[in-house]
Amino acid sequence: MDKLQQWVALTVAGSLALLAAGWFLVISPKKDEAAELRTQAAAQVSANAMLETQLQVLRAQAKDLPSKQAELAQVAAKIPDNPSLPALIRALTAASTSAGIDFVSVTPGAPAAVVVAAPAAPQAPESATSQTTPTTPTAPVGPTAAGAGAVGPAGSLATIPVALNVVGDYFDVAQFVSEVENLPRALRVVDLTMAPGVSPTAPKDSKTTPEDGRSLTTTINGTVFMAVNRPAATPVVAPPAAPAK
Repeated sequence: MDKLQQWVALTVAGSLALLAAGWFLVISPKKDEAAELRTQAAAQVSANAMLETQLQVLRAQAKDLPSKQAELAQVAAKIPDNPSLPALIRALTAASTSAGIDFVSVTPGAPAAVVVAAPAAPQAPESATSQTTPTTPTAPVGPTAAGAGAVGPAGSLATIPVALNVVGDYFDVAQFVSEVENLPRALRVVDLTMAPGVSPTAPKDSKTTPEDGRSLTTTINGTVFMAVNRPAATPVVAPPAAPAK
């Protein structure tokens, strides 16, 4: 082999080496990068389609947003963020006047946080050789006493016990109970006791006596609710409608 052939062979070998190096160092990584970019683009297209579907659902739900906000406002009015006792007394006075009874007194108690007990853990089935292990009873769901200023965290539910004392005949008292159940403030009647008796505010020359069975002294124990330091409602703006294509 002469020198010319050797140079040609070396040139061809060098070119092949450069092509191979270019393939492994430049072209192959770029192909992998392009494939990865295509995969990311496909994933982004899928994510965009999912977001578009969710946005359409939100737009459909936004049509009911004003009515839902009105319902929340009604609930917030029934469960204020403070005891609001003056407003409660005014509502009870109006209810007694509407029912035609004497509203003698109202005695509120201290607010108490409502604590929901954790569900009891499931017990394994007993076998013939296993021994029964006594379990600790779960605390009932309901209000628990709370110290002053320690009713609960912001937004938590608290109860305020109230004792109402009214005087009137049976049907008027029944009407008053019905009025109480429809107060602007949510009030749950717990128990009710009746006994013959006249109103302490009745005139001394009144002909009504406990013996006539018409006048009943009624004590109504109930509970009103409050949301402790409830955060202010955040206005919710419905998403704009999609532009016409």
